[in-house]
Amino acid sequence: MSEDTDIAEQFDTGGWQFTPDVVDVFDDHVRASVPHYDVIQDLVAETTDWLVPAGGLVADLGASTGASARRIIERHPDRGIQFVLYDEQPAMLEQADAELRELAVKLDTEFDILLNRTRIQDGPLVHENADLTLCLFTLQFLSREERVKALRLARQRAAESGALIVAEKIRAIDSRWAEIGTDVAHDYKAARGISDSAIRAKAKALRGVLRPYPQQATADATVAAGWHAPEVLFRWHSWAVIGAFASAQ
Repeated sequence: MSEDTDIAEQFDTGGWQFTPDVVDVFDDHVRASVPHYDVIQDLVAETTDWLVPAGGLVADLGASTGASARRIIERHPDRGIQFVLYDEQPAMLEQADAELRELAVKLDTEFDILLNRTRIQDGPLVHENADLTLCLFTLQFLSREERVKALRLARQRAAESGALIVAEKIRAIDSRWAEIGTDVAHDYKAARGISDSAIRAKAKALRGVLRPYPQQATADATVAAGWHAPEVLFRWHSWAVIGAFASAQ
């Protein structure tokens, strides 16, 4: 029985949680579960070439184990970028801290990281003037109202020249595309070693917990929260990355 099966079968229908046991294998699990996860992380890191100047600030809302921060630091080890990582699970932040410390030793560099345990839809957010705000695979667990609340809090803490990147699972409007998207995602996971029983167990555990909305609803939520010019940066069936800016121009 695979680790993914063991994890998923811990939870009843609709009972998925990010427990310490999930944290221990989270990076490998999300890489196998989210189609083109590494492509998306590379896309995000690449945008910092333009969006985050030397000494700039990245706020990661729902940072989990700090994978995005690590990817950005690896790309810009000498830029002195600062990070504020938010997550409501202490075990996630502890893992992020350990892995970022290890990376600092590996790269023989220093960087400023603040870890903050909070529910991003409730706040408070403690940073100011973020050059880039990330919500990667985070909003998909929130209701429509909570999404706008989290994005509004983030907008209030963004620099006027700041940017936002959201990545999440979305819901296809047409049932024909939804069916295709479900099947190709299943194939993607199976090709990466996740068994059919694990895929099924995870889907059952996420019922009512994962709340995908149509792509346009995500764009509308960013605008309602005060962000501007939402743009699709990446789309693969039921997975999308959307960028926006704090100012209109």
